[in-house]
Amino acid sequence: MNVVCVFAHQDDEMRCAGTLLRLREAGHALALVCVTLGDKGLAFDTAVGYDAATEIRDREIRSVAASLGASYRCLGREDGFLADDAALRHDLITTLRELRADLVFTHWTSDYNDDHVVTAKAVTDAALFTTIASIRPDVPALERVPGIFHTHPGEGYGFEATHFVQLSADHHAEKTRLIRLHRSQMDVMRRMRGHDYADEMAAEDRRQGGRLMVEYAEAFRPCLAERRVPWPTSLPGPLTCEEAGL
Repeated sequence: MNVVCVFAHQDDEMRCAGTLLRLREAGHALALVCVTLGDKGLAFDTAVGYDAATEIRDREIRSVAASLGASYRCLGREDGFLADDAALRHDLITTLRELRADLVFTHWTSDYNDDHVVTAKAVTDAALFTTIASIRPDVPALERVPGIFHTHPGEGYGFEATHFVQLSADHHAEKTRLIRLHRSQMDVMRRMRGHDYADEMAAEDRRQGGRLMVEYAEAFRPCLAERRVPWPTSLPGPLTCEEAGL
C-alpha cells in the first residue's frame, strides 16, 4: 500500500508520525508531501530571511523523511497565504497519481490555520479527480480514489475521532525523536506556548490513549465529505502486550 501524507507545513506530519512508524513496520511505502515552503515558520526571528527559513525547514523535514524511509516533495507555495486554486489542484492530482496513492493523511477541515483548511479541501477535491483520465491526461489516472484520513487538529474544531492507532512506548519514543528533528519549531513553540512541540504531542497521545485504556494512541477521522471517497480500513490494529512493551 502506498501511504501519502499531504500537509501544509513541515512538522504537520507529526499528527500521524506514530501511525507512519507502524505502517512502515508493516511494509507499506511512505511519502511526505508539504504544500508550502514553510518560509514563515521562524516566527520570532526577523534576522532569518524567507529563503534561509525555507532551507532550514527543508533540511528538517528531509531528516524526518529519511528516518521514516519516506520520499519527500514540496509543492512550493508561500507559507501563510495558501489559495485553493486550479494550479494547486493540478499539482495535487499529479502528485497523488505519481505516488500511486492508496491512503492519504491530511488535515481536518476546520483548524486555526487557514493553510491547513485549504490543504484539507484541496486534497479531498484532488483525490476525487485522480481517477478522471481526462484531467491531466499526461499522468496516468488511478484506478481507485484513495482513502483519506483526517488527523486530529487539537482540542475543539468540531473533530470527533472515530479511528485510533495504539502506539507502543518504543513508537512514542521514536515519534518524540522525530519531532525534535524539527529544531526550529521547538524554539518557536517554547516562545509561543511555554513548552515544545514534542511535549504537546506526548500529552495529546496520552489523552487519546486514555480513550482506549492504553498508554499512547493517535486519533483519526475518515473523509465523509463525498461518497466516492472510499471508507479507508487500512490502519494498524491493536498491539499485543509484548508489542506494547507491557
